[in-house]
Amino acid sequence: MANNSNSSFVADLSSQITLYSPIIIIIMGNIGCILNFMTFTSRKLIRTSYSLYCLSSTVFDLLTLDFGALTRLLIDHFGYNIQNYSQVYCKIRFYLINTFPTSSTCFIVLAAMDRYLSTSSKLKYRSFATRKRAICLILISLFICILFYAHYLVFADLRPTCSIQPGIYSLFTVIYSLVVTSFIPHFLMLYFGFGTLYHIRTARHRTVAVFNTQQNRRQRTEIQLVTMTLFQVTISTILIGARMAYYSYNVITANAVKTSDQKTLDTFFSELTTQLFYLNYAKSFYIYTLSSRVFRRILIVRVTQLSQRCFCQQSRHHVTRT
Repeated sequence: MANNSNSSFVADLSSQITLYSPIIIIIMGNIGCILNFMTFTSRKLIRTSYSLYCLSSTVFDLLTLDFGALTRLLIDHFGYNIQNYSQVYCKIRFYLINTFPTSSTCFIVLAAMDRYLSTSSKLKYRSFATRKRAICLILISLFICILFYAHYLVFADLRPTCSIQPGIYSLFTVIYSLVVTSFIPHFLMLYFGFGTLYHIRTARHRTVAVFNTQQNRRQRTEIQLVTMTLFQVTISTILIGARMAYYSYNVITANAVKTSDQKTLDTFFSELTTQLFYLNYAKSFYIYTLSSRVFRRILIVRVTQLSQRCFCQQSRHHVTRT
């Protein structure tokens, strides 16, 4: 009886998590993405290659939340089962819920690489951190991400509900996600992140000249952008790492005989890590705000400007009517 009671509690908790967590994540994520757009399109940041990567990542964060997380919520709690009746939608959904988050992660890797190159002591490396090269890398990376998950368009189908082909291909998709979506990009993020820290420390020891005010301001901005990137990389690695750990466990125990209690716990951790996965694409604005004074200052200026503009338009409209 105690085991049944515990299983029932875990199942109820899992249901509550899949209902309320995505609602909060989607709302907060959308607000954060909008404020990211406002901040990174400011005059001070839009000139940097770093802002282009962050804006690109924000676009795919928004798509991940408003398509991936939202359709998952509708499927789990609101009877939205079109994927089980439409073969085309089944294939497209599998494809997009993997392509969108991978694209976002890819642009964060590029942002980390941009900070790594821009803080290098070698001019030839710093010359790669330009807007023109950033646009080229964004387009190339997007094309690669589009191709990476094309196999879902072939192997996802109605069996009789929407699922991928069982057996070898199912195992392949798990390992593929572990390596391509999780391990490689987050290894690169950490590599570029720690490499950037090394560049900053060596630059401080090497610098002996007195900088003018403009150079000092530029250097402070660079350090703030690096800080934002490092916090983003660290939190992202933790959140995706939880999902990666569950996938690894799933592969290792794939052929194990499990009790009903173990299956209930597996379902719970699957749902929990899924929410942590989507949380990763709702967090960027809040990480930037907490970690960077420059970002906060620019955000306040942009919000103030928008508020004043709206107030002026309302005043003009009122004067016109009177």
